[in-house]
Amino acid sequence: MKTNLSNLPLLTKLTIAGLVGCTLAIWMQWLSGDPAYTKFPPGPVFFIAVAAMVAFATRWWWTPLIGALIGLLVTSGWFVRLPQDMQRLTHPGSVGNFAPGIFAGSLLLITSLLLTDVAGLTATVQNYRRMEHTADSSKILLRLFGGLFVLMGVMVMVSGVHADKYHNLMHLTWGLLAVGASFAGSTFAKRFCLGSGIFYLALAVLGLTIGDPAMNRMWHAGPMVLHTGDHIFHLVLGSVFIAISQLRVREPRYEQSHA
Repeated sequence: MKTNLSNLPLLTKLTIAGLVGCTLAIWMQWLSGDPAYTKFPPGPVFFIAVAAMVAFATRWWWTPLIGALIGLLVTSGWFVRLPQDMQRLTHPGSVGNFAPGIFAGSLLLITSLLLTDVAGLTATVQNYRRMEHTADSSKILLRLFGGLFVLMGVMVMVSGVHADKYHNLMHLTWGLLAVGASFAGSTFAKRFCLGSGIFYLALAVLGLTIGDPAMNRMWHAGPMVLHTGDHIFHLVLGSVFIAISQLRVREPRYEQSHA
């Protein structure tokens, strides 16, 4: 069945609009000479891929949640770098080569991120309440999230974007394991979701608790270096995995015929 975009719920449309807005904002900053983007930024490609998933994978009620999670990750990073990002809004002429583009891109980015966060989470709840029956959410979630993490990990390595290589390797490895787990039985997929949720929640709690408050809650987890933005993303991600692992499959409702 073809998806008629005009028939999508308003909140889903707003989620897609937020993701597209993030894409345009980053490209605007890049073209304006923002020093944060010295090379072609892979982020817009990722945002467009997620927007397409939200638009065309409507059979799965939780696809807006993927957009919200990606938005929350970038939003947390924006607030972690608040002084630098505020400078782009208050003194855009001191950043990059084209001040109007820096200002417009920065304003569009934070506006689109907040829209994606709120609309994506609300759309997910709305979609779930409307469903009379749901498929095995754990397996589908692992397949899509695993694929996204693999894609994101490969793009980071290929593009040469400055990122903690061990942190990227952790997400890439988890993505491969998640894809494999998604083809196992339903019980194994649920347990993998639960284990993943506990793992990410533990990372988040430890980072927020013992991370250096003078260094943006920086925490050396072995060779990895994690900051506040990472802790917040892991907190949300772990909570989502645990919640999905506890969902039961809704069976279709059938009318009882009376003779």
